Amino acid sequence: MPFINIAVAGSQLSLAQKQQLFDETTRLMNEVMRKDPSLTAVRIDQFGANDWAVGRRSAAIRGETAVHMDIKVTAGTNSDEEKAEMIRRAMAMLKEVVGAIPEASYIVIHDLDATAWGYDGRTQHSRASARAA
Repeated sequence: MPFINIAVAGSQLSLAQKQQLFDETTRLMNEVMRKDPSLTAVRIDQFGANDWAVGRRSAAIRGETAVHMDIKVTAGTNSDEEKAEMIRRAMAMLKEVVGAIPEASYIVIHDLDATAWGYDGRTQHSRASARAA
């Protein structure tokens, strides 16, 4: 049940680019992180070029598109190697879909405690306990 938020500033993505980000992010989460595509949520937030700065200079001044990907998964469900591979492949995918982005474009994977999040009104811990019983 991963949740991925992709934030973009500096250019407006086309509908085709957004769909490609939805598709490719979900595919990578399945291939690399072993997450169920039917439970993978991806949200894209777009910001104006003057709303994001890297090195104290806005994306408008830099003439760049800034990107940040924030991934939330249940702690203990992925190895360090899987997370490193996800970061590597997701960055390559972002560059392919969005184009040139600053070096200071981050992908952050949050390992959340199973008792601290869930979906459909149940925590991940509750779901895992029910499967084990």
